[in-house]
Amino acid sequence: MGSHPEPLSQLEVLAVDCQATAAAPRGHLIEIGWARVRKTITHPRACLIALPDSEQIPPAVARITGISEHMMRDAVERHRAWRELSVHAACLSHQPAPTVIHFARFEEPFLRSLAAGPFPLDVVCTRDIGRRLLPNLPRCSLRALSGYFGRAVGALRRSADHVDATALVWQELVRLLEMQGVSTWGALHDWLARPVKPARCRRRVWPMPRDVRLSLPDAPGIYRMLRTDDSVLYVGKAASLHHRVNSYFRKQNGVPERSLEMLSQARAISFDVTPSPLEAALLEPDEIKRHRPPYNVALTNQDRALWFTSPDLSARRPQPSPHCPLGPFASPGTLDQFVALTRADRAALTSGRWAPDAGTFNAGYERLCATHPEMSRINLSAHATLLRLGTRLWREGRRDRDVDEDEVNERGRGFPGWTPEFVQVSLEWLALRVALARRRAIWLTRLVDSSVVWREPGGSGARLIVIENGEVVVSTAADTNAASPIPPGYRRPVAARREAFTLASFDRLRVLTTELKRLIAAGAPVALRLGVGPALDESRLASALWWV
Repeated sequence: MGSHPEPLSQLEVLAVDCQATAAAPRGHLIEIGWARVRKTITHPRACLIALPDSEQIPPAVARITGISEHMMRDAVERHRAWRELSVHAACLSHQPAPTVIHFARFEEPFLRSLAAGPFPLDVVCTRDIGRRLLPNLPRCSLRALSGYFGRAVGALRRSADHVDATALVWQELVRLLEMQGVSTWGALHDWLARPVKPARCRRRVWPMPRDVRLSLPDAPGIYRMLRTDDSVLYVGKAASLHHRVNSYFRKQNGVPERSLEMLSQARAISFDVTPSPLEAALLEPDEIKRHRPPYNVALTNQDRALWFTSPDLSARRPQPSPHCPLGPFASPGTLDQFVALTRADRAALTSGRWAPDAGTFNAGYERLCATHPEMSRINLSAHATLLRLGTRLWREGRRDRDVDEDEVNERGRGFPGWTPEFVQVSLEWLALRVALARRRAIWLTRLVDSSVVWREPGGSGARLIVIENGEVVVSTAADTNAASPIPPGYRRPVAARREAFTLASFDRLRVLTTELKRLIAAGAPVALRLGVGPALDESRLASALWWV
């Protein structure tokens, strides 16, 4: 290990990042990235690494990295990549090359396995440095530290982006190290070698100044969590901005990892007050689409599309047509599974490694047919039979009892293993979900042109919104006793309404539906008008919303 007497801020180092199928020794490298770093980053390089024969990228790794089997056609042999990295390491003025890696405990075993002779890298871990310098920061992952210093890291875990982030984190940590009197590479090693005193139970210290969040008003609105560069981390809605935002910072235990990572980066907040919680809820999806915050999962445009189907749901298109007039639907996978179920095909439950074998599926399907009288109807088509079954299950309240198989497939937690009984339950749930999605599509198409007059629970004044072509065109105070006006677009044909749907209007109308349910549940006065007929008041609206 060299002494490297020049200041850390002047020392040229190598930043390295690896992506792999799993941790060593079980995993295999799929990408290596590196760059030389001093005051700026130079000679950045990243290359995909060919997998051993018969090895494949696990679906979870492909999802978080975005690396596909097709992309791996350009991969190089791993020792070739190592030789190139070693050439760059040898160009540094000090040997072994001072090297910074975030979470080096993951990367270093892979790199050492590639070295035929002496290991040419002198590695320090920026995560370990960050945890010592910022012990109260909720999280010190690369994404959290980079965001804390004001730089976003891409959603996909790719080595080129992570090398850039590691370089930035290193430069910021050097500044903090020098403030601590750690100014050379040798001094850094000595500092890291010192034992860390075990932390006693202490409250987390959040980067966002306390006075910033305490100054928010006790009023409805939307809020945006911001990094130091004012980029938006998260958009949320609130009935009380003050109470909602401060609730993030009160909880010390049981906070989800994703929230801790976000709160490690949040340094400021911006907000807009709205006249009511309902109007805040309608504004939230538009703000999410405008800012594309990395910590919002729902209501984004990413990897989403709307679909329209034939009446029997057997065909689908991204735009409505005479052949596919029904919609909009948001889940093509569920539609495809439903079509498979109409053919009694095992593909109805095919979801990667969670698919049942043919024998178990057939036994479960037989149980489904034997249990439900609808399945023996010969005067109905298969799709009509299953929709009728799904509707009856909804009416009986099965929606409150059964497991959402989509969630099981996504998480893989609590999965009981495929049995005929579980196949039956999963097929029942599929029929219920599709019947519900069909009713919701019809309902949302009616809401495209509508008006609502309501009063928030505990509120004194009424509010009016008018929806035209899926957009909020009027948002104003209303007379408490006023009737909801006839929506201006009530004459618009159903086909024209469907053609006008966008993801933005789809999400907006779904949110409006949720807010109407909230008002009904709270006993608030609300009236929805869809045309020239009488408005749906609380009781009639509650009956309609029960089905969607």
